Amino acid sequence: IGNEKLSEEFLKVAQDLDVTEAKTPEDIYKSHLAETGGFSRRRDAGGAVVDSARANLASTYVNAFVNAGFGQDKLMTPDNEWLYKNKDHGMMAASASLGLIQLWNVEEGLAQIDKFLYSSEEYVKAGAALAVGILSSGVRNDADPTLALLDEHINGDSHIMKCAACTGLGIAYAGSAREDVMELLLPIVEQESSGPTTMHEVSLAGLALGMIYVGKCDDAVGGTIVQRLMEASDEELDHSHAIFLCLGLGLLFLGRTEKAEAMLEALRTIEHKISKLAAIVLETCAYAGSGNVLKVQEMLHQCAEHLEENAEHQMAAVIGISLITMGEEVGAEMALRSFEHLLHYCELPVKRAVPLALGVLNISNPDFSVIDQLS
Repeated sequence: IGNEKLSEEFLKVAQDLDVTEAKTPEDIYKSHLAETGGFSRRRDAGGAVVDSARANLASTYVNAFVNAGFGQDKLMTPDNEWLYKNKDHGMMAASASLGLIQLWNVEEGLAQIDKFLYSSEEYVKAGAALAVGILSSGVRNDADPTLALLDEHINGDSHIMKCAACTGLGIAYAGSAREDVMELLLPIVEQESSGPTTMHEVSLAGLALGMIYVGKCDDAVGGTIVQRLMEASDEELDHSHAIFLCLGLGLLFLGRTEKAEAMLEALRTIEHKISKLAAIVLETCAYAGSGNVLKVQEMLHQCAEHLEENAEHQMAAVIGISLITMGEEVGAEMALRSFEHLLHYCELPVKRAVPLALGVLNISNPDFSVIDQLS
Protein backbone atom coordinates (compact mmCIF):
# COMPACT_ATOMS: atom_id res chain seq x y z
CA ILE A 1 0.00 0.00 0.00
CA GLY A 2 2.88 2.37 0.71
CA ASN A 3 4.45 1.52 -2.69
CA GLU A 4 7.69 0.50 -1.00
CA LYS A 5 8.16 -2.38 -3.44
CA LEU A 6 7.23 -0.33 -6.49
CA SER A 7 10.79 0.28 -7.68
CA GLU A 8 11.75 -3.37 -7.27
CA GLU A 9 8.76 -4.60 -9.30
CA PHE A 10 9.23 -1.92 -11.94
CA LEU A 11 12.84 -3.01 -12.50
CA LYS A 12 11.78 -6.67 -12.68
CA VAL A 13 9.27 -5.86 -15.43
CA ALA A 14 11.95 -3.85 -17.23
CA GLN A 15 14.23 -6.88 -17.11
CA ASP A 16 11.53 -9.21 -18.42
CA LEU A 17 10.84 -6.84 -21.29
CA ASP A 18 14.56 -6.41 -21.86
CA VAL A 19 14.44 -2.62 -21.75
CA THR A 20 16.94 -2.01 -18.95
CA GLU A 21 19.57 -0.60 -21.32
CA ALA A 22 19.69 3.17 -20.72
CA LYS A 23 18.57 5.31 -23.65
CA THR A 24 20.18 8.57 -24.72
CA PRO A 25 18.38 11.72 -25.91
CA GLU A 26 19.78 11.01 -29.38
CA ASP A 27 17.80 7.73 -29.43
CA ILE A 28 14.69 9.87 -29.10
CA TYR A 29 15.58 12.74 -31.44
CA LYS A 30 16.87 10.33 -34.15
CA SER A 31 18.53 13.35 -35.70
CA HIS A 32 20.78 11.14 -37.84
CA LEU A 33 17.68 10.47 -39.93
CA ALA A 34 17.15 14.13 -40.68
CA GLU A 35 19.05 15.69 -43.57
CA THR A 36 20.32 18.59 -41.50
CA GLY A 37 21.64 16.51 -38.64
CA GLY A 38 18.84 17.56 -36.35
CA PHE A 39 18.82 20.21 -33.69
CA SER A 40 21.23 18.49 -31.34
CA ARG A 41 24.20 18.84 -33.64
CA ARG A 42 24.08 22.33 -35.08
CA ARG A 43 27.15 22.81 -37.20
CA ASP A 44 28.75 26.13 -37.92
CA ALA A 45 30.98 26.63 -40.96
CA GLY A 46 33.90 24.81 -39.34
CA GLY A 47 31.76 21.74 -38.70
CA ALA A 48 32.28 21.85 -34.93
CA VAL A 49 29.44 20.84 -32.64
CA VAL A 50 28.03 23.81 -30.78
CA ASP A 51 27.09 23.26 -27.15
CA SER A 52 23.97 25.29 -26.55
CA ALA A 53 22.62 25.71 -23.03
CA ARG A 54 19.05 25.44 -24.26
CA ALA A 55 19.68 22.23 -26.22
CA ASN A 56 21.43 20.80 -23.16
CA LEU A 57 18.44 21.68 -20.99
CA ALA A 58 16.15 19.91 -23.47
CA SER A 59 18.43 16.86 -23.37
CA THR A 60 18.33 16.86 -19.57
CA TYR A 61 14.53 16.61 -19.62
CA VAL A 62 14.36 14.05 -22.42
CA ASN A 63 16.98 11.94 -20.68
CA ALA A 64 15.18 12.10 -17.34
CA PHE A 65 11.79 11.12 -18.72
CA VAL A 66 12.99 8.33 -21.00
CA ASN A 67 15.02 6.75 -18.18
CA ALA A 68 12.55 7.52 -15.38
CA GLY A 69 12.55 4.82 -12.72
CA PHE A 70 15.32 2.76 -14.33
CA GLY A 71 17.97 4.03 -11.93
CA GLN A 72 20.61 4.49 -14.60
CA ASP A 73 21.23 6.69 -17.62
CA LYS A 74 24.14 7.84 -19.74
CA LEU A 75 24.25 11.53 -18.85
CA MET A 76 23.79 11.96 -15.09
CA THR A 77 24.68 8.73 -13.29
CA PRO A 78 28.09 7.85 -14.81
CA ASP A 79 29.90 11.04 -13.68
CA ASN A 80 29.05 14.64 -12.90
CA GLU A 81 30.36 16.09 -16.13
CA TRP A 82 26.90 16.71 -17.60
CA LEU A 83 25.97 18.82 -14.59
CA TYR A 84 28.62 21.38 -15.46
CA LYS A 85 27.63 21.64 -19.11
CA ASN A 86 24.67 23.67 -17.86
CA LYS A 87 24.34 26.91 -16.02
CA ASP A 88 22.04 28.28 -13.32
CA HIS A 89 18.55 26.83 -13.83
CA GLY A 90 20.00 24.27 -16.22
CA MET A 91 22.16 22.96 -13.38
CA MET A 92 19.12 22.87 -11.14
CA ALA A 93 17.18 20.84 -13.72
CA ALA A 94 20.11 18.48 -14.21
CA SER A 95 20.54 17.66 -10.54
CA ALA A 96 16.75 17.41 -10.09
CA SER A 97 16.60 14.94 -12.98
CA LEU A 98 18.40 12.42 -10.77
CA GLY A 99 15.19 12.21 -8.75
CA LEU A 100 13.29 11.13 -11.86
CA ILE A 101 15.94 8.62 -12.96
CA GLN A 102 16.00 7.06 -9.47
CA LEU A 103 12.20 7.38 -9.12
CA TRP A 104 10.62 5.39 -6.23
CA ASN A 105 13.93 3.83 -5.19
CA VAL A 106 14.21 5.88 -2.03
CA GLU A 107 17.17 4.21 -0.35
CA GLU A 108 19.60 3.97 -3.26
CA GLY A 109 18.38 7.21 -4.79
CA LEU A 110 18.98 9.26 -1.65
CA ALA A 111 22.51 7.92 -1.44
CA GLN A 112 23.18 9.26 -4.95
CA ILE A 113 21.45 12.58 -4.46
CA ASP A 114 22.78 13.27 -0.97
CA LYS A 115 26.21 14.47 -2.07
CA PHE A 116 24.66 17.22 -4.19
CA LEU A 117 22.84 18.63 -1.16
CA TYR A 118 26.24 19.82 0.09
CA SER A 119 27.35 21.34 -3.20
CA SER A 120 28.85 24.83 -3.18
CA GLU A 121 26.59 25.78 -6.12
CA GLU A 122 23.21 27.05 -4.91
CA TYR A 123 21.46 25.80 -8.06
CA VAL A 124 22.87 22.29 -7.73
CA LYS A 125 21.76 22.18 -4.10
CA ALA A 126 18.28 23.38 -5.02
CA GLY A 127 18.05 20.78 -7.77
CA ALA A 128 19.02 18.10 -5.28
CA ALA A 129 16.31 19.25 -2.87
CA LEU A 130 13.80 18.99 -5.71
CA ALA A 131 15.17 15.55 -6.63
CA VAL A 132 14.54 14.31 -3.07
CA GLY A 133 10.87 15.27 -3.48
CA ILE A 134 10.51 13.72 -6.94
CA LEU A 135 12.28 10.54 -5.84
CA SER A 136 9.76 9.73 -3.13
CA SER A 137 6.66 10.77 -5.06
CA GLY A 138 3.85 8.39 -4.14
CA VAL A 139 6.09 6.22 -1.94
CA ARG A 140 5.32 6.23 1.77
CA ASN A 141 8.38 5.65 3.89
CA ASP A 142 8.20 5.30 7.69
CA ALA A 143 11.37 7.33 8.15
CA ASP A 144 9.96 10.24 6.10
CA PRO A 145 13.35 11.25 4.68
CA THR A 146 11.84 13.91 2.40
CA LEU A 147 10.32 15.87 5.26
CA ALA A 148 13.49 15.53 7.32
CA LEU A 149 15.74 16.77 4.51
CA LEU A 150 13.55 19.61 3.22
CA ASP A 151 12.31 20.88 6.58
CA GLU A 152 15.43 23.00 7.26
CA HIS A 153 15.37 24.65 3.82
CA ILE A 154 11.73 25.73 4.06
CA ASN A 155 12.67 28.13 6.85
CA GLY A 156 16.18 28.87 5.58
CA ASP A 157 17.45 32.10 4.06
CA SER A 158 18.14 30.98 0.53
CA HIS A 159 15.36 31.94 -1.88
CA ILE A 160 16.11 29.30 -4.48
CA MET A 161 16.30 26.54 -1.83
CA LYS A 162 12.94 27.62 -0.44
CA CYS A 163 11.33 27.38 -3.86
CA ALA A 164 12.83 23.95 -4.48
CA ALA A 165 11.86 22.66 -1.05
CA CYS A 166 8.23 23.83 -1.42
CA THR A 167 7.90 22.17 -4.82
CA GLY A 168 9.69 19.05 -3.59
CA LEU A 169 7.28 18.66 -0.66
CA GLY A 170 4.32 19.18 -2.98
CA ILE A 171 5.46 16.41 -5.31
CA ALA A 172 6.50 13.99 -2.55
CA TYR A 173 3.31 14.28 -0.49
CA ALA A 174 0.80 14.91 -3.29
CA GLY A 175 -2.65 13.61 -2.35
CA SER A 176 -1.60 12.68 1.19
CA ALA A 177 -3.36 15.59 2.99
CA ARG A 178 -0.64 15.55 5.65
CA GLU A 179 -1.14 18.17 8.33
CA ASP A 180 2.50 18.33 9.38
CA VAL A 181 3.46 19.31 5.83
CA MET A 182 0.64 21.86 5.66
CA GLU A 183 1.90 23.50 8.86
CA LEU A 184 5.30 24.00 7.21
CA LEU A 185 3.88 25.52 4.03
CA LEU A 186 1.05 27.75 5.30
CA PRO A 187 3.38 30.32 6.93
CA ILE A 188 5.16 30.75 3.58
CA VAL A 189 1.90 31.53 1.80
CA GLU A 190 1.03 33.99 4.57
CA GLN A 191 4.37 35.84 4.61
CA GLU A 192 3.97 39.51 3.89
CA SER A 193 7.47 40.86 3.21
CA SER A 194 7.58 42.51 -0.18
CA GLY A 195 9.99 41.92 -3.00
CA PRO A 196 9.97 39.98 -6.24
CA THR A 197 11.24 36.80 -4.57
CA THR A 198 8.43 36.70 -2.01
CA MET A 199 5.64 36.15 -4.51
CA HIS A 200 7.69 33.41 -6.13
CA GLU A 201 7.89 31.52 -2.83
CA VAL A 202 4.27 32.24 -1.92
CA SER A 203 3.02 30.90 -5.26
CA LEU A 204 5.06 27.70 -5.20
CA ALA A 205 4.00 27.00 -1.60
CA GLY A 206 0.37 27.56 -2.63
CA LEU A 207 0.75 25.14 -5.52
CA ALA A 208 2.37 22.55 -3.25
CA LEU A 209 -0.54 22.83 -0.81
CA GLY A 210 -2.95 22.31 -3.69
CA MET A 211 -1.10 19.15 -4.66
CA ILE A 212 -0.96 17.77 -1.12
CA TYR A 213 -4.65 18.52 -0.49
CA VAL A 214 -5.84 17.78 -4.02
CA GLY A 215 -9.64 17.42 -4.19
CA LYS A 216 -9.98 17.75 -0.39
CA CYS A 217 -11.71 21.18 -0.33
CA ASP A 218 -9.75 21.94 2.86
CA ASP A 219 -10.92 25.20 4.48
CA ALA A 220 -7.59 26.13 6.06
CA VAL A 221 -5.68 25.82 2.79
CA GLY A 222 -8.40 27.39 0.62
CA GLY A 223 -8.97 30.25 3.04
CA THR A 224 -5.26 31.04 3.27
CA ILE A 225 -4.74 31.10 -0.49
CA VAL A 226 -7.80 33.28 -1.18
CA GLN A 227 -6.83 35.62 1.65
CA ARG A 228 -3.33 35.95 0.17
CA LEU A 229 -4.75 36.73 -3.28
CA MET A 230 -7.06 39.37 -1.79
CA GLU A 231 -4.34 41.08 0.22
CA ALA A 232 -1.66 41.00 -2.47
CA SER A 233 -0.60 44.24 -4.12
CA ASP A 234 -1.12 44.71 -7.86
CA GLU A 235 2.60 44.38 -8.34
CA GLU A 236 2.58 41.00 -6.63
CA LEU A 237 -0.36 39.78 -8.68
CA ASP A 238 1.44 40.84 -11.86
CA HIS A 239 4.27 38.45 -10.96
CA SER A 240 4.67 35.67 -13.49
CA HIS A 241 4.21 32.98 -10.82
CA ALA A 242 1.02 34.35 -9.24
CA ILE A 243 -0.93 32.01 -11.51
CA PHE A 244 0.39 29.07 -9.45
CA LEU A 245 -1.57 30.34 -6.45
CA CYS A 246 -4.70 30.12 -8.59
CA LEU A 247 -3.74 26.63 -9.71
CA GLY A 248 -3.13 25.54 -6.11
CA LEU A 249 -6.65 26.68 -5.28
CA GLY A 250 -8.02 24.88 -8.33
CA LEU A 251 -6.36 21.60 -7.38
CA LEU A 252 -7.88 21.85 -3.93
CA PHE A 253 -11.33 21.53 -5.56
CA LEU A 254 -10.32 19.16 -8.36
CA GLY A 255 -13.41 17.30 -9.59
CA ARG A 256 -15.61 18.56 -6.73
CA THR A 257 -18.09 20.49 -8.96
CA GLU A 258 -20.48 22.66 -6.89
CA LYS A 259 -18.29 22.67 -3.80
CA ALA A 260 -16.17 25.38 -5.36
CA GLU A 261 -19.04 27.89 -5.66
CA ALA A 262 -18.28 29.84 -2.48
CA MET A 263 -14.62 30.22 -3.44
CA LEU A 264 -15.62 31.41 -6.91
CA GLU A 265 -17.69 34.20 -5.38
CA ALA A 266 -14.76 35.22 -3.20
CA LEU A 267 -12.38 35.32 -6.19
CA ARG A 268 -14.70 37.58 -8.16
CA THR A 269 -14.25 40.32 -5.55
CA ILE A 270 -10.54 40.74 -6.36
CA GLU A 271 -9.98 43.97 -8.28
CA HIS A 272 -7.19 42.77 -10.54
CA LYS A 273 -7.24 41.06 -13.92
CA ILE A 274 -6.05 37.88 -12.19
CA SER A 275 -9.51 37.39 -10.68
CA LYS A 276 -10.84 36.32 -14.09
CA LEU A 277 -7.99 33.88 -14.53
CA ALA A 278 -8.33 32.50 -11.00
CA ALA A 279 -12.07 31.97 -11.42
CA ILE A 280 -11.62 30.08 -14.70
CA VAL A 281 -8.81 27.91 -13.32
CA LEU A 282 -10.91 27.07 -10.27
CA GLU A 283 -14.03 26.35 -12.28
CA THR A 284 -12.32 24.13 -14.85
CA CYS A 285 -10.53 22.18 -12.11
CA ALA A 286 -13.76 21.72 -10.19
CA TYR A 287 -15.50 20.32 -13.28
CA ALA A 288 -12.49 18.37 -14.56
CA GLY A 289 -13.50 15.08 -16.16
CA SER A 290 -17.20 15.80 -15.65
CA GLY A 291 -17.95 16.35 -19.34
CA ASN A 292 -20.27 19.18 -18.32
CA VAL A 293 -21.41 20.68 -21.64
CA LEU A 294 -22.62 23.97 -20.15
CA LYS A 295 -19.20 24.64 -18.64
CA VAL A 296 -17.54 23.90 -21.98
CA GLN A 297 -19.86 26.41 -23.64
CA GLU A 298 -18.93 29.00 -21.02
CA MET A 299 -15.24 28.43 -21.74
CA LEU A 300 -15.76 28.71 -25.50
CA HIS A 301 -17.62 31.91 -24.84
CA GLN A 302 -14.58 33.28 -23.01
CA CYS A 303 -12.36 32.44 -25.99
CA ALA A 304 -14.66 34.16 -28.47
CA GLU A 305 -13.78 37.66 -27.26
CA HIS A 306 -11.10 39.30 -29.40
CA LEU A 307 -8.73 40.69 -26.79
CA GLU A 308 -5.43 42.33 -27.64
CA GLU A 309 -4.15 42.26 -24.05
CA ASN A 310 -4.99 40.84 -20.59
CA ALA A 311 -6.03 37.63 -22.28
CA GLU A 312 -4.38 35.21 -19.85
CA HIS A 313 -7.77 33.94 -18.72
CA GLN A 314 -8.51 32.85 -22.29
CA MET A 315 -5.51 30.54 -22.27
CA ALA A 316 -6.80 28.96 -19.07
CA ALA A 317 -10.23 28.57 -20.68
CA VAL A 318 -8.77 26.68 -23.66
CA ILE A 319 -6.93 24.21 -21.44
CA GLY A 320 -10.06 24.08 -19.28
CA ILE A 321 -12.09 22.75 -22.22
CA SER A 322 -9.69 19.78 -22.36
CA LEU A 323 -9.84 19.25 -18.63
CA ILE A 324 -13.63 19.16 -18.56
CA THR A 325 -14.06 16.87 -21.57
CA MET A 326 -11.11 14.51 -21.09
CA GLY A 327 -11.95 10.82 -20.72
CA GLU A 328 -15.38 11.22 -22.29
CA GLU A 329 -15.29 10.20 -25.94
CA VAL A 330 -18.02 12.29 -27.51
CA GLY A 331 -17.03 15.40 -25.59
CA ALA A 332 -13.38 14.91 -26.45
CA GLU A 333 -14.16 14.59 -30.15
CA MET A 334 -16.22 17.75 -30.09
CA ALA A 335 -13.45 19.54 -28.21
CA LEU A 336 -11.02 18.54 -30.96
CA ARG A 337 -13.25 20.14 -33.57
CA SER A 338 -13.65 23.25 -31.44
CA PHE A 339 -9.87 23.57 -31.17
CA GLU A 340 -9.62 23.64 -34.97
CA HIS A 341 -12.02 26.57 -35.02
CA LEU A 342 -10.08 28.31 -32.26
CA LEU A 343 -6.89 27.96 -34.30
CA HIS A 344 -8.58 29.55 -37.31
CA TYR A 345 -10.52 32.38 -35.78
CA CYS A 346 -9.08 33.41 -32.42
CA GLU A 347 -6.37 35.76 -31.26
CA LEU A 348 -2.81 34.72 -30.52
CA PRO A 349 -3.13 33.90 -26.78
CA VAL A 350 -5.89 31.41 -27.56
CA LYS A 351 -3.91 29.83 -30.40
CA ARG A 352 -0.89 29.48 -28.15
CA ALA A 353 -2.83 27.44 -25.63
CA VAL A 354 -4.32 25.02 -28.19
CA PRO A 355 -1.30 22.65 -28.55
CA LEU A 356 -1.13 22.35 -24.78
CA ALA A 357 -4.87 21.69 -24.60
CA LEU A 358 -4.53 18.96 -27.24
CA GLY A 359 -1.89 17.35 -25.05
CA VAL A 360 -4.08 17.53 -21.95
CA LEU A 361 -7.03 16.04 -23.81
CA ASN A 362 -5.01 12.91 -24.61
CA ILE A 363 -2.82 12.32 -21.58
CA SER A 364 -1.50 8.71 -21.77
CA ASN A 365 -3.92 8.12 -24.61
CA PRO A 366 -2.10 8.59 -27.92
CA ASP A 367 -4.29 9.20 -30.93
CA PHE A 368 -2.98 9.55 -34.46
CA SER A 369 -5.31 12.36 -35.46
CA VAL A 370 -4.08 14.46 -32.52
CA ILE A 371 -0.44 13.72 -33.30
CA ASP A 372 -1.06 14.76 -36.93
CA GLN A 373 -2.60 17.98 -35.77
CA LEU A 374 0.35 18.74 -33.52
CA SER A 375 2.89 17.99 -36.26
